[in-house]
Amino acid sequence: MSRFQMLFGLALCLSVSTASDVAAQRKGFIIGFGVGPGVTTGDVDSKVGLAMDFKIGAMLGESVQLHYSGKSNLLIYGEDVVLSSLGGLGVTYQMASGFNINGTAGLATWTRADSHSSNGSAGFGLGAGVGYEFAAHWVLNLGGTWGILDDRHIINIAATISILSH
Repeated sequence: MSRFQMLFGLALCLSVSTASDVAAQRKGFIIGFGVGPGVTTGDVDSKVGLAMDFKIGAMLGESVQLHYSGKSNLLIYGEDVVLSSLGGLGVTYQMASGFNINGTAGLATWTRADSHSSNGSAGFGLGAGVGYEFAAHWVLNLGGTWGILDDRHIINIAATISILSH
């Protein structure tokens, strides 16, 4: 069993064991996934691709989420596939109106794969965004990430629709 499968199984067990009445206050374990369009630019050729986000963590009270956050743009450069991403510690502040603001600090990566090999680079990165919960557990997010990798600045901008379980 891979580490991802074990982590996913643990997350599923925790979410089931902490499930509560829908009308109850938000608290405990959270997990979320999202997809949408994304743009990567900076010191690379600008490209439009598929944006993805993932978060797993916990609600601290009714308004603050502390989580691992992964935000990626999947791009096609000719025959190469590129994954430009940021993964790290994220914090989200949920307002009563359904809006939220979020930030992430961590490791930015740029991985390029072609039919023969893959290579990548990594460096420091930051991310920020805003979101709006338009229906129970469904969030529209608009955000951006910045990373410095091998003296190149990489910027990802994404609009995703996420489902968030808490």
